[in-house]
Amino acid sequence: MPESGTLPATKRRIFWIPLLAIVLTWTVLYLPHLRTSPRWYGDETLTLMIGKSLFAGAPADRSLKISFWHPSYTYQPGYAWVAGMMAAITGGDILGARFLNVSLALTIALVLFIFGRKHLGYWPALFAALLFLTYDQTVIHFRWIYPHNAVALGFLISVLALMRASSPRADWTTGAGLGLAAFCHPLFAHGAIAAWLCRLKRPRAWIRMAILPGLVLAASFLSAIWRYQESWLWGDLSELLAFYRVSSSEAGTGAQPFLNFYYFFRQDFFHIGVLLGGLLCLTRRRLYPIGLFLLVVSALLLQNRRNIPLFYYQAVTLLPIMALAWAGGLRVVLMWIWKVSGRSRLARLLAILVLILPAIYFLKILPAAVSGKLVSRNDIWVTQNTDEVTQAADWLKARLHPDDLVICGTNIGWMLPCRQADLIQATTWAGHKSFTFETPIAHKKFLHPADLSQARYVIISDLDQRWTFGQTNVSLIANLLEKEKWQIVWQGPFYIIVENPRLTPSPTPSR
Repeated sequence: MPESGTLPATKRRIFWIPLLAIVLTWTVLYLPHLRTSPRWYGDETLTLMIGKSLFAGAPADRSLKISFWHPSYTYQPGYAWVAGMMAAITGGDILGARFLNVSLALTIALVLFIFGRKHLGYWPALFAALLFLTYDQTVIHFRWIYPHNAVALGFLISVLALMRASSPRADWTTGAGLGLAAFCHPLFAHGAIAAWLCRLKRPRAWIRMAILPGLVLAASFLSAIWRYQESWLWGDLSELLAFYRVSSSEAGTGAQPFLNFYYFFRQDFFHIGVLLGGLLCLTRRRLYPIGLFLLVVSALLLQNRRNIPLFYYQAVTLLPIMALAWAGGLRVVLMWIWKVSGRSRLARLLAILVLILPAIYFLKILPAAVSGKLVSRNDIWVTQNTDEVTQAADWLKARLHPDDLVICGTNIGWMLPCRQADLIQATTWAGHKSFTFETPIAHKKFLHPADLSQARYVIISDLDQRWTFGQTNVSLIANLLEKEKWQIVWQGPFYIIVENPRLTPSPTPSR
């Protein structure tokens, strides 16, 4: 009896102990100072604001009605709505939406271990889960509010299904992963192409994989048409295609796509290992979907993006596949050692020793994670002082009426209970083209005016000074502030609030 009870107990321990290690690693690296570390980034706070608007039943990007297919905002409504719901749980605060994203990181790690064991083996699957969680770019970007994080989970589900022989169940699961990705971002198309290539010789699988993402796309298109009863969707799609065509011609000509690929995979030891592991996966029938998916999506993503090592969030969709590539490459090496030496114990020892790598990454990122001082590579483009922004928002909230218009960026706008627009929207309202608005938007497409003359305040942020003022025609709006003598009523190290001299002054302005 004791012997019969020992083996099940051992099996339970070797399953639950790694799960506990994964959850503890996630808790320590992802939860401390979640609200403010890393500091707020414009794309994430834009998604937060649109999500809050969606959840409240008014799909809009502040002053603009949106179809989710215009180049100013192509992230899809599904993810944004869930982010808005999570923010609502925390009273509209950014913390709820950020918790959604760290939860995605934990889910991915658990999927890597629980479902990766069948194809990779116990130790490589555990290695993949811990490596994914401890790599610094995962810790940083899965705290931010990005649909790319949910796309990453969808891609992982698809690749794990593609590693099984084609069958209705495997193909529908692949389609479910692609459907989740389509629910979040148009980048799902990269994964769809890679999945099709993995099932190139199985035409019956194509329809099963395509139905769910196709339904998600159809729902996105139809909801945009139904909401506005206008032909805006087709115009937005046309502008989106033109925007990407111009971006591709500027950033992906000649040898540049190959250079983008080279610089991306040589950026650090982690990425070098990813590429080598992906190539090793191509040598094994059960593992080749990892390598093929990795290389295809990388090539499509990098062909017109030379700045991804700096703005890494665009590559987040591949992070779980990168961890799989490491684990798949390890699996190939272990099988080779076992075959050549005939000693499974030596292979098992190596499998355990490689856990040193995620341990090193854990210790490296730990001080910044627990102290709330995580710094992204694009730190110059993020909010430089969240306390200052909170103070400015509190000052404004004491003086604002819900019908007041404030021209500001999203890094402070998500805290303000009033009508809003930013400087670029104000530029296109005035009839000028600007970034992502090569064709000025008709006034009927605005939810409310983005007219500078109607704004009570304009907030000039650190990002405005570094980036927004350099965008096409924004200077025309900025010059009016000086010409019309807008008065500074609040000023900090990075933020300046100016008040419209045409409107009744707010009570007790202070600096």
